[in-house]
Amino acid sequence: MRSRVKLTAVVAGLALLSAVTACSGGAGATGGAAKTPPLTVAAYSQPTLQPNFNPFSVNALRGTIGLIYEQLFDFNTAHASEFMPSLVTKYTWAPGGKAIDLALDNRAKWSDGSALTADDVIFTFDYLKQHELLALPVDKVTKTADGVHLTFTKPAYAAIQDLGRTVIVPKKVWTGKDPDTDTNLKPMGSGPYTLGQVTGQQATFKARDDYWKQKVPVPQITYVTTSNTNLLAQQLVRHEVDLAYAGIPDVKTQYVQKNAAQNHLWPVYASMKPLMLNLKRKPFDNVHVRKGIALSIDRQAVTDAYNPGVYQPVGPTGLYQGTWSKWIDAKDRDPLKPDKTAALAEFAQAGYKEQGGKLIGADGKQLKLQILTVSAFADGMAYTQELASQLTAVGIDATVNGVPSAAYTGDEDKRDFDAIYGDAFTFGTNPYTFYNKMLSKKSKTNVVGWDDPATEAALGALAQAAPDAQLQASKPLQQIMLTQLPVVPVSVKGTPYMYNTEHWTGWPSAEDPYTTPDPGAISGVFAATMFLSLKPA
Repeated sequence: MRSRVKLTAVVAGLALLSAVTACSGGAGATGGAAKTPPLTVAAYSQPTLQPNFNPFSVNALRGTIGLIYEQLFDFNTAHASEFMPSLVTKYTWAPGGKAIDLALDNRAKWSDGSALTADDVIFTFDYLKQHELLALPVDKVTKTADGVHLTFTKPAYAAIQDLGRTVIVPKKVWTGKDPDTDTNLKPMGSGPYTLGQVTGQQATFKARDDYWKQKVPVPQITYVTTSNTNLLAQQLVRHEVDLAYAGIPDVKTQYVQKNAAQNHLWPVYASMKPLMLNLKRKPFDNVHVRKGIALSIDRQAVTDAYNPGVYQPVGPTGLYQGTWSKWIDAKDRDPLKPDKTAALAEFAQAGYKEQGGKLIGADGKQLKLQILTVSAFADGMAYTQELASQLTAVGIDATVNGVPSAAYTGDEDKRDFDAIYGDAFTFGTNPYTFYNKMLSKKSKTNVVGWDDPATEAALGALAQAAPDAQLQASKPLQQIMLTQLPVVPVSVKGTPYMYNTEHWTGWPSAEDPYTTPDPGAISGVFAATMFLSLKPA
C-alpha cells in the first residue's frame, strides 16, 4: 500500500498537482510585514503542489515535519551522530534494550497555547499501532514522572533513530482522523511555525511568536517549486533563493564561483547509491556475473560524470569510507578499482567468453543489461549513461532505460528490470537500517529480491546488539556485501546543499556541522535546528 508510510518518522515527501490555497492561523502566528527578510527554499522538483500537511502521508509537503510538527529527537549524521534533543531531552535504555525511558521537555506547547503532554505521546504511538504505521517493536507506552516509558517485544537498540523520528500529534485533534485520506489543511503542531498560504508553486510558513523553545529568528519561510535546474541556477546566483538542494550541473562553476564570498556548497554524504541487479532474472542471479560487473566499473568516472565533487566513490561494503572507517576493516575500505582482466575472469566462471569485444554466453548470445533510471533527472541520466558506457567497454550490451518517475516506480514495484541505478540508501546512527532496507527479505526497498537466511540472522543480531557491540555485529553483513554482492556499491550520494549568506548567516557547514542541513525531507529535527540557528546578515 503506497498511500502511507509504515515508518516511525514519516518523511515528508514531494507533492504533486493542483494549485489550491489553504490557511491556518495558529494562535501564535505572527502577522504583518516583517523587518527581516523572508527565507526562500527551493524544496520541490515538481511544477505544482497539492496541499497536504498530514505528517503520516507520503505526500505531505516539506515543512510539515520540522516546521509545524516536531519529532522526539534525532542524531546528527553530519557530525559523529551526536544526540539532538527536540521534544525529548534525554533517553535511558533499560538493560537488555527491551525498554527505554524518554524525558519530555515540559515547556512544549501546541500552537494554540495548550501544553504538549505525555498523553499526546502515548496517543501518537497508539494511533500509529492502530493504523499499522509503526515499524518499531513497541509493546506498551506508559506515563512516568518526567515523560514516558516504552517497552518493546524484543531488544530495540538499533531502532533508536527511528524511535526518535516519531512525529507527535495532538490527541484532541487527531482522534478520529484517517491517516490515509486526511490532508490536514489546518495543521496544529508544536513546531516553530504555523501554516501561511499554499499555492501551486509555494508553501509559506509563519513564525510563532510564542514558540516554546526560543525566539524564532526567521519570520517567514517559503518553500518553492523548481522543475528547471537552469532557472534555479539563475535564481541562486541572483540570491532570489537562499537555500537549495537540486542537482545543478557543475555547481561549483555555475554557482559557487559566481560569488565565492557569499555562495556556498556543502555536499553532505548521507546515502549510498548501488547498481541494483535483478537477482530473480538470469544471469544476474550468478554471483560471478555480479562480481564481473563490479570489477568493470570506474566509480570515479561515474561520480564525475555530471557534477564533480558532489558524489564520491564508495567502498564495497557500501558504508562510506570517509565517515565509517572505524567500522570497516582497512583492507575493505577503498572503492574497487576497475580491473578488466579480473572482470573477464569472473565472467568466464559464469560461462561468458570475450569474442570480438563481446561477452558471449554458452547459448551464443551476448550478455545484455538494461539499466532503469528516471529520465527527468539530468544528473541521474548522466551517471547511468556513464555506467552503461563502461559496461559496454567490457563487452556487455548495456543500455539505459530512462523513463518518467511514475513508470520507474511501477517497473520497480513489478520487479520488471535488469538493473536499477537511482535508488539510494541512507546511513543512520548504526548500519542496521542501512543494511536492513537494502537486504532484508521483509523490506519493501529490497527490490533486487535478495533472500538469504544468513543475512536475516545477521540483521536480527545487529538489531538486538547493544551500542558497544554493534560494530562487531555489523561484520557479517559487511562480509555478505563483499562476497555475495547482493547489490553493487557505486557511489556515496552527496546532497548538494547550496546556500548564500547575503540575507542570513549561521548556516551549518563542513567547518561547523551542528546539524545535517535538510528542509525536512529526512529529519524535522535537522530542519528546525538549522532554521532556529540563523541570524540576519
